[in-house]
Amino acid sequence: METRNDNDFGQYLHANGYLDEAGLAMVSELALKDEKPIGDVLLRTGMLEKAHLSEALRSYLGIQAVKLTRVIIDPAVAGLISEEIACRYTLIPFERNSGVLKVAMSDPTHERALRDVRMLTGLEVEPLYAAKDEIDAAIRQYLTVEQSVARLADIGDSVFENPGVWSTESSKTLEFEFQEDEAPTLKFVNSILQEAVLQGVSDIHWEPRKNLFVVRYRIDGKLIKKHDLALKAARSIVSSLKVMAQMDVAERRFPQDGRMTYNAGVRRVDLRMSSMPTVYGEKVVVRILDPEMAQRSLDSLGMRQEVRTGVQALLKRPNGLILVVGPTGSGKTTTLYALLRELNAEEQNIISIEDPVEYQLSGVNQVQVNLPAGLSFPVGLKYILRQDPDVIMIGEIRDEETARIAITASLTGHLVLSTLHTNTAAEALARLIDMRVEPYLLASAVSGVLSQRLVRRLCEHCKTQYKISEAEKRAFRLPVSINYLYRSVGCPECLGTGYRGRIGIHEFLLYSQEIKELVLSVQNARDIEQQAMVSGMITVSEDGFLKVRQGLTTVEEVLRVTSGHLE
Repeated sequence: METRNDNDFGQYLHANGYLDEAGLAMVSELALKDEKPIGDVLLRTGMLEKAHLSEALRSYLGIQAVKLTRVIIDPAVAGLISEEIACRYTLIPFERNSGVLKVAMSDPTHERALRDVRMLTGLEVEPLYAAKDEIDAAIRQYLTVEQSVARLADIGDSVFENPGVWSTESSKTLEFEFQEDEAPTLKFVNSILQEAVLQGVSDIHWEPRKNLFVVRYRIDGKLIKKHDLALKAARSIVSSLKVMAQMDVAERRFPQDGRMTYNAGVRRVDLRMSSMPTVYGEKVVVRILDPEMAQRSLDSLGMRQEVRTGVQALLKRPNGLILVVGPTGSGKTTTLYALLRELNAEEQNIISIEDPVEYQLSGVNQVQVNLPAGLSFPVGLKYILRQDPDVIMIGEIRDEETARIAITASLTGHLVLSTLHTNTAAEALARLIDMRVEPYLLASAVSGVLSQRLVRRLCEHCKTQYKISEAEKRAFRLPVSINYLYRSVGCPECLGTGYRGRIGIHEFLLYSQEIKELVLSVQNARDIEQQAMVSGMITVSEDGFLKVRQGLTTVEEVLRVTSGHLE
């Protein structure tokens, strides 16, 4: 906990009996030595309990208290945040006045909670202290999902009389802004969308089952059930989602796709929606596309220094084919966008063809595949080559014709970036040969192949070191010299999962002369991989275990994403 002036706060603690003179001198010295706030030092050393420190800090900062039993809480104001956020931080908004939101909190000094509420609501926050039991009672009264669902039960199609504010950006994309006086269904849908954006959810699954309507979140690659709703609420919720994405509400027997822009407080994200008829009703999956993902650099992807240096060297070449490979959900598109960011400059003409265009990149000419109009990957590439490109990015090489055009382009003075669905870097070369690309063309065109997976990153707030047994060393094939690893128990910061965010593990196959000779002699992927390892390539599994030793992830995570790759 950091205050506006640590020295003054220390004197305040001493003057008000929280610390004696010796204690003040000791924590001041430790804070200066470690360059940490006095509050952090007090908690770490156990000299002051968190409750007492929060009490002192509230008094020092002049934060007022409020008794929620004596104020009238505006339900519309309370509903500006979701039940999940209110419970996580033990807080509830109760009054809004001239752009300032008054929020009752059990810990009004919690910086992350204040930041998240500001981000979600777009309002300035005035924190006030309230007793935890009063906040819990208010949450139960105003924010429980069960109450929202109960209100959904009887509204039917009347929800669409005033469905919100949509402004058409294109024939396929809409912008949606939540209004405080919305009907219950839209209010509930909005709370789920806001919660998902804040928690870093990649996909929301709205799925009917025999007797329930279930909402599940995919967080860091894993599906987690969040809400069980009454089945009778399903039709209204699904219809609301379809209206928001400009899909046909009346069509329930055939799959549909839609897209929209959504404002979650001060954050703006793109949503892709897909509906699918099932035996119990329509299921909808909402993919959340955060534009910030397109701004990630190579440095943020978890590459080892030698991999990053090798990839950057290939990007400086005027031509050649660079492939990023891995299964679905391994972060290939994010890596491609990071490569484009490295190349993006006024002196470069960069053109991409994608299906779909997930993120918009300034300075890159992005082309969307449109099969009904006849614009496929091969057709688009033929026309792209007439646009004087320096760099071409192909979202995915799916067929023989696309592969041939990509190879030809890389041999005629263009730098080409693309992806393939293969498990290893060596298998990418075998896959292209299977697509009937002649080995002599492949040997000349390919510059390098980057294979990757995504593993969940251990939560920094709750990870601890533990001693591993000899049996675990044998089971996980760990070196004898490794005695300690890390694990997490789960905490509010990671929603109890023990993980927060993901990090890449990589193998980088540089196209050396030895590899070219193996390709020319049409050797199998295993022989190519063995030669690459002799030349110094570290596999995804090995890179994963390096990150395990660094305390970034766990053995179980590495085994989960690399099963079948350990010999």
